[in-house]
Amino acid sequence: MRTDDCPLSIALKPLRGKWEPLIIKYLSMNGSSGYNEIYNSIENITPKALTEALRILSEDGIINKNFVSMKPLRVIYTLTEKGKAMMAPLDAIESLNGKQKKLNS
Repeated sequence: MRTDDCPLSIALKPLRGKWEPLIIKYLSMNGSSGYNEIYNSIENITPKALTEALRILSEDGIINKNFVSMKPLRVIYTLTEKGKAMMAPLDAIESLNGKQKKLNS
């Protein structure tokens, strides 16, 4: 089976990095947010990592990048419908992790 043709691989592609799922979760909980709001809310993320993750999520159609003003530059990020649809599998994974922790206790 080729991974580039596999529906599961395609569906999980936006979640490939460490930060992408956290950004999706943050935006689902907080709605539209600017770069600094996201940066200040996700512990230990570097500016470079956040910029790269936002670029990937935007290119994958998971988030919208909306320019509010050009001077000063102000960008707001929101989840697309595709991004909102990612919450069901993310919530399921989060729930599964909680159940596994209880079993291992």
